[in-house]
Amino acid sequence: MINMSLATAIHHSRHASAPADHAGHIRQIETVHDLFAGRYEAVTTVGETFTDAVLGIGVAEGVDGEIIHVDGVTWRIPADGVPERAPADLGMPFAVAAYGGTPIIRDIPSGATMTEITTIVDGVLAEENLHHDYLVAAVRVTGDFSHVLLRSEHGQTPPYQPLGSPGSVTGEVRFDLAPWTGTLAGFRFPDVADDIVIPGLHLHAIARDHDSGGHCHELTVDQAHVQVWIDDVEVDVPGLPAAA
Repeated sequence: MINMSLATAIHHSRHASAPADHAGHIRQIETVHDLFAGRYEAVTTVGETFTDAVLGIGVAEGVDGEIIHVDGVTWRIPADGVPERAPADLGMPFAVAAYGGTPIIRDIPSGATMTEITTIVDGVLAEENLHHDYLVAAVRVTGDFSHVLLRSEHGQTPPYQPLGSPGSVTGEVRFDLAPWTGTLAGFRFPDVADDIVIPGLHLHAIARDHDSGGHCHELTVDQAHVQVWIDDVEVDVPGLPAAA
């Protein structure tokens, strides 16, 4: 069941006066609650989710690597940190994709971190008389970075172990890279812990030379710019009846 925080965001972004020349669409497959509860069986595929997408993120079946989709290509970053092209039939238990729309572009000052990038994205929304509490925005950051801290995950086999459960052994592997050049893509969700979306700014990364990537924990900008798509959002939970 979708709680009121996300329901408000969905209602506002579908019915408020978002500028037609910027509007796009976001589709999220599954909820964060189900992912963190250890439901790692595939509910969609790379081809089903990312065909025609502007950008997207996800996780491979069995949490066997982070997924990023940019420039028409989907990448899986496994636990060794070396990206590989993801086939169209690769299954995913969770994914978010953005379609269409026109990006608003802003430069990012040198030394900026995830916090400052989030502020820039929120400023773009404010300029359009919108607010992140009631909207999801797709975000792409491209450029040179003095430092990034990326991560991936060792795959699991059934019975799956919930992520972050008390006493659990995490399969996380971190990659501390300096300097680094590439693209980060993801979404700025409302700051709500509602078990539906990932609160705040969530970015996955792929290096320009495709030799590194993963989920981004930290970054420091050297020279970069951000593209922001103002989007509505739908959440597709497989197995539930479609909304009327």
